[in-house]
Amino acid sequence: MGALRIVACTLLIGLAGAAEAAAAPGFLGRGHDPGVAVDGAGTAHVAWLTEAGDAGSLEYCQVPRGKRACAVRRSVALSEDGFGKVQVLLPRPGVVQIVAPLLRPAALVSSFDGGNTFAVGAIGEATPAIEQAIYGPGDFISLMSGSGPASFGRFNPDGSGPEDLDVQFGSATESLETSLAPWGSGFVALFSGRQARTVLWNGLGDPNLQESWVEGPRLGAVDDPRGVGSRRGTWVSYVNRTRNATFVRKLRTSGRLGKAVRVVRDDPFDVTFAQGPRGDMALVYESGASASMVRSRTGSRWTRPRRLFRGNEPTDMRAALGARGGWIVWDGNAGNAGMHPIRIAAIPRAPRR
Repeated sequence: MGALRIVACTLLIGLAGAAEAAAAPGFLGRGHDPGVAVDGAGTAHVAWLTEAGDAGSLEYCQVPRGKRACAVRRSVALSEDGFGKVQVLLPRPGVVQIVAPLLRPAALVSSFDGGNTFAVGAIGEATPAIEQAIYGPGDFISLMSGSGPASFGRFNPDGSGPEDLDVQFGSATESLETSLAPWGSGFVALFSGRQARTVLWNGLGDPNLQESWVEGPRLGAVDDPRGVGSRRGTWVSYVNRTRNATFVRKLRTSGRLGKAVRVVRDDPFDVTFAQGPRGDMALVYESGASASMVRSRTGSRWTRPRRLFRGNEPTDMRAALGARGGWIVWDGNAGNAGMHPIRIAAIPRAPRR
């Protein structure tokens, strides 16, 4: 009996060590502002910008589920090094589209053979730094600006469409932080300065017209509003520094916010929020010199905070969830340039209930 207990304890320790190792960061290269998307197999598709002499380069990497290194690596020459957050989109199997913010316009880098070869085009003509890109509804790419004024534009998958992000929601001082998320058949745009606001497009009319958007619920004096959405619903997170806490609320189909749920008893300065296709969510945040996370399968219950890893400068993180796993990537630098370590770590699965 004693021998069985020893074996059982040894097994549990080994499994715990394996789980910890699965979340340990991997090093992918150097550059800045990585983006990530996850395919149906749980593979991370990561892209970032880097310097290449007097020009620039877009680095692309695939990390299979359970690994921490690139299984596929490609370099795509660009006319210049860019700035802003790289966006990775996987509209359908075998197609990879990457929005790389340059000095204007942003580059649209597309592969139709699963990431083996890429062609470089442009999206818009004067597109600024980008905070978020979403593929759909329909065959469209929607962009949200990463700096003020908070702006939106929808483009065709070949990059054609408006010249710039023509719809503006707030002034530069109202747009220190921005986010975009699916909401029903449309979108919710979130932005904050002294106050946090939302605007809604219900999927009717042309989202490239100002009159197609209406004012949504106000969040008040909070920071870092983030939105996520899928067929299972849309959720909003934000940091309330007065209450030293981070909250999550459901954005109902009526356009009203549900009850505020405190998920973290802290007010971190680096937060990333992601939702998988089945509706599960992960909120990852910087906690001192560590990265921590809370998880939910449906939004009704949230786990207690769990440390993902220590050290490795968890700053400027981006998260993505798929049907079979999730990932975070970061460069450890809040700026939008430079040659920094690009790291990746796996996000553990959501709780069973």
